Amino acid sequence: MKKDFVIIPRKPTSKELLERLIDIVPSFSDFWQKDDNLFVNEGGKFSIHGVFSQFSAYLRDNFIKLKESKRRQLFAFIEECVKEDPHYEVGVSNAACTCFLENPAGEGELSESILKYLGKNSKEYFDKMKILLGRKQPAGILMMVQ
Repeated sequence: MKKDFVIIPRKPTSKELLERLIDIVPSFSDFWQKDDNLFVNEGGKFSIHGVFSQFSAYLRDNFIKLKESKRRQLFAFIEECVKEDPHYEVGVSNAACTCFLENPAGEGELSESILKYLGKNSKEYFDKMKILLGRKQPAGILMMVQ
């Protein structure tokens, strides 16, 4: 099976999620292993929410460095994660939404740069967060001021 084929037959473990993100964006591995990674406890354990939080921080500084194909692959994977029930408090969808998509919502250039890569479900959540957080207009919607 090709590595760029996205299948999530069940919810991934935190380790599987980390491995998948590193598979897509290998340079994330060094960022994850930094001593100041707050999302790994003293015993070396981490959650899916922690993985997405740390990846969000990584993406802020590195999105522009990613090749177009990697961007598409990454956000296709994010969309598959978000397709799970986003209201489930501990699931991969919740982690993708609350610890990854929420962070760049309305963050100027980064927010605008990722719009074209967001899948339907990701974009829907992203737009809601921009409104809730009072950050600009929803993605892809032109608002008229009267």
